[in-house]
Amino acid sequence: MLRKTLRSTIKAISITVEKRDPYTYGHQQRMANLCIKIAKEHGKDSGFIKGLEMGALIHDIGKIHIPGEILNRPGNLTEHEMGMIRTHPKVGNEVVKGLEFPWPIAAMILQHHERLDGSGYPEGRINGDIIPEARIIAVADVLEAMTTHRPYRPAQDISIGLKELQDHCRTHYEPDVVDACLKICAKKSFSFD
Repeated sequence: MLRKTLRSTIKAISITVEKRDPYTYGHQQRMANLCIKIAKEHGKDSGFIKGLEMGALIHDIGKIHIPGEILNRPGNLTEHEMGMIRTHPKVGNEVVKGLEFPWPIAAMILQHHERLDGSGYPEGRINGDIIPEARIIAVADVLEAMTTHRPYRPAQDISIGLKELQDHCRTHYEPDVVDACLKICAKKSFSFD
């Protein structure tokens, strides 16, 4: 019962965050679904997968801090506006870090834009300093974001998203996670629809 209540609460938070940004409505649910598929393909256990799903569903909670006119504005963002966007993992971490979860949700939120080579944000973490859940979220997040409409560009074909993952495998993205994602897409066992 407690886990069911926790899941319902997390889903409500996810919907609340997405209501602020109609262009990305459904993003967290879609990429959480891909995260689950990747984790299963990767051989992760059910406890890991459940925690990953919960973290993925609220990974962008820090966007509540970003003004709607920035989130929804067509065209390129200014350097200052991009700087504001890059605060969302840290803000999200601060929102949930005091809550007790049986999984590292706060760390997933904080680290989902980190990259293996240290080029990510907000902390420039490298390789082993990024938890496995955040590595999976990073791959699913990029693929979902590239293949769905945004105010500043139309949706791109999934082949372009997969090429991004392949081109930056080992530098930005975990190779095993990218491989699992590629297998899922090759089997056509996943769709963002």
